[in-house]
Amino acid sequence: MTRTITTCVPTRIALALVVAFAVPAASAAVAQSTCPRELWVISTRAMPYCGAEVDPASFDYRRVDDCRQCVPADEAEFLASAAPGVPTVFFIHGNWIDRCMAIQEGWSLYHAIQAAACDRPFRLVVWSWPSERIRGGLRHDAQVKAVRSDVQAHYLARCLDRMSPDVPVNLVGHSFGARTILGAMELLAGGTVAGRVTTHDANRPRGPIRAVLIAAAVENGCLLPGRRDGLALGQLERVLITCNVNDSALKWYPRLYGRGGAEALGYTGPACPSRLGDQRGKVETLNVACSVGSHDWTDYLRSSALRSRLGSYTFVSAVPESEAAAK
Repeated sequence: MTRTITTCVPTRIALALVVAFAVPAASAAVAQSTCPRELWVISTRAMPYCGAEVDPASFDYRRVDDCRQCVPADEAEFLASAAPGVPTVFFIHGNWIDRCMAIQEGWSLYHAIQAAACDRPFRLVVWSWPSERIRGGLRHDAQVKAVRSDVQAHYLARCLDRMSPDVPVNLVGHSFGARTILGAMELLAGGTVAGRVTTHDANRPRGPIRAVLIAAAVENGCLLPGRRDGLALGQLERVLITCNVNDSALKWYPRLYGRGGAEALGYTGPACPSRLGDQRGKVETLNVACSVGSHDWTDYLRSSALRSRLGSYTFVSAVPESEAAAK
């Protein structure tokens, strides 16, 4: 069954119209790990917008030190810094976010997870992609960023394919970042995104992957069999999807490609969940309409209902709150 949680505090008036479309306790052994919490930045801003077969080693890797300075690194250092059993959280931001804002939003998520971590180690990775605002109007900007987020799905899939199976992964995406996550899962399952497959080892074992999709700017029926991301759930252990009919940007998502388009996943939640079959139990829908009145990342992260779920999606061995309450 799809689990739906509704939170209700006073609704605030939406602040803008169309803006950018645009973590389960670890085991006892991991809880005692001396591995420090880390923050990394992987930037694809200089990569081709066409989704060419780019080696993840060519991405820009930066490790953020104790003074919050970005220290140049490389893919080998990034992969070597992952400790078995210690979760790596990828944060894929939304639209109209420059390099500095991406790191700022990453830090806000870092602190939210840290509050739920109870001294357990984790690693946060900010996935910094080219989402700065472009000329030509809001609709044109959103159309271009939808294409770019599909390209990012190819890049993210290749990066995840390099991760050790001993490392649990959580993917947190806001707006178009959620679209990128589902696209990456579709590709790892052997599907296509924007008419293209991506090179990866289909037989390579992977660690558990969970996802938190916040204000997802993608069609609400994308997870259904035969649809855009119909294979994605097969790659996920669990997924949390926020829905919010007060999101002022997602309200206009159907007009992204003209009148009569599909509603956004982050606006209504998954369409026709009964058609998800055996995958339906993986999906948790969180209605935040009574506490979030805009498309802004900060507003969503302030939601107490969302923050209370971050720990159970980051630390993979924890028992979901609903299951714990039933015991």
